[in-house]
Amino acid sequence: MHLEQLRYFLSVARHRNFTEAAREFYMTQPAITHQISALERELGAKLFLRTTRNVSLTRAGELFLEDAKRMLDLEERAMDRLRQA
Repeated sequence: MHLEQLRYFLSVARHRNFTEAAREFYMTQPAITHQISALERELGAKLFLRTTRNVSLTRAGELFLEDAKRMLDLEERAMDRLRQA
């Protein structure tokens, strides 16, 4: 699991849309989809329910959402502490 994948996951969850998340990171939609699929494979769980018109979090995705936020918050705090040292 890479921190960038967590950022992509949070963006898709926030936008409820892969294309909008891709725009946020100046990437293509297939690239974001590929990264989310790789994350899902690594975690062994589907994070999103995808239809042609809608994207929503699965129960696993809802649970992982809070952990992903905490992991990125921890990374930010660690970087801040190092800058202050």
